[in-house]
Amino acid sequence: KKTQLEMNKLYYDAYDELILLIRERQHDMKNHINAILGMIYTIDNYEDLVASQKKYCNDVIIKSKETKLLFLIGNPLIAGFLYRKLQEAQKSKIAIECKVASNESCYTVPEYELIEMLGIMIDNAIDALKGMEIDKKILVKIEDRKDELLILVANISRYYKPDEICRFFQKDFTSKGKGHGIGLSKLKKMIKERKGDIAVTNEMIDGSNFLQFCIVLPKRE
Repeated sequence: KKTQLEMNKLYYDAYDELILLIRERQHDMKNHINAILGMIYTIDNYEDLVASQKKYCNDVIIKSKETKLLFLIGNPLIAGFLYRKLQEAQKSKIAIECKVASNESCYTVPEYELIEMLGIMIDNAIDALKGMEIDKKILVKIEDRKDELLILVANISRYYKPDEICRFFQKDFTSKGKGHGIGLSKLKKMIKERKGDIAVTNEMIDGSNFLQFCIVLPKRE
């Protein structure tokens, strides 16, 4: 209960911050539209006009990614947590793409446990990408299926051999500089207690190799 209360305070505050950010973005949207329309009168060349408007729109979309969390996630605590992780990743120039299609009522674990599971996987992914010169990207997916809840976190990575992956969950495993293994033995124990499963695989996504951690938890009857 104490852990849940601490997380409520931390991430509900983040959720309120997210709401305020959305209101500010809505207020600014009129100015953005006027700026895009104004380019018609200041840029004579058609190709330059299209390029300038496209760049401006892309910049606005990038800055609006955090606000999508509010519409994707019905649970304020999870939304606040992911918003904090987005902010943390941005400091290291890491992009996090969230795809959430779940219902709060389908969660089979307490909120604080779900946040701990997500936190371990996302923290490992962020650590793995820090200092790398590649296009740094993390995928986060929460999906409500018929009989199970799927939680997936993947990051761009080199290819890991099966024997390397098997070592991730060993208690004495350390991967300082690589970012994986930290807290994974705890993660596996939590999943086992909830009668779930976890799989770690290499997956090709958009032409790049991703190291993917996928948790499947049985839904509440």
